[in-house]
Amino acid sequence: MSRLIVAFESDAVSKRVTELLLGGALNVRAVCRTGAEVIRQVRYMGSGVVLCGVKFSDMTADALYEDLEGKAYLLVIAKPQELEICENNRVFHLPLPINRYDLCASARMLSQLEEMNRPRPDRGSADAELISYAKGMLMDKRSMSESEAHRYLQKLSMASGQPLAGIARQIINELQKD
Repeated sequence: MSRLIVAFESDAVSKRVTELLLGGALNVRAVCRTGAEVIRQVRYMGSGVVLCGVKFSDMTADALYEDLEGKAYLLVIAKPQELEICENNRVFHLPLPINRYDLCASARMLSQLEEMNRPRPDRGSADAELISYAKGMLMDKRSMSESEAHRYLQKLSMASGQPLAGIARQIINELQKD
């Protein structure tokens, strides 16, 4: 799912950047005019890639990056002399003029980075308890050790392409019938 956010003070610039991205088969999740709007969107989505100008009415791109606390990648698009204002070396720059290819390639690269570094949800304690219960049943009813039971569940999970918790649920149902 796309987590691209276009954020410029000017509606015309936002519209043009959005059109270029759409022309390159990239979907824009949100269009914002202020840094505060960007922060709300990134917090709502959990992470993202922000394509923006050097400054907004309420903050600069550097301040925005700091406020996002590393939850988003920023690609600042501006004239070369304006890009010098950005001092944070973790903020990516794309000097104007730009073409669709450069913009889309940069957005794709940052989207891939964001996807790779996106925090994955932890397996819930309910899933962990379910897996533990299934291992216990395998140990009791099939005389397996804890490590054998765990490997057995993992093997079934990988073979079927189902999550470990789903396999544990199936095992519990089967063993309860016995």
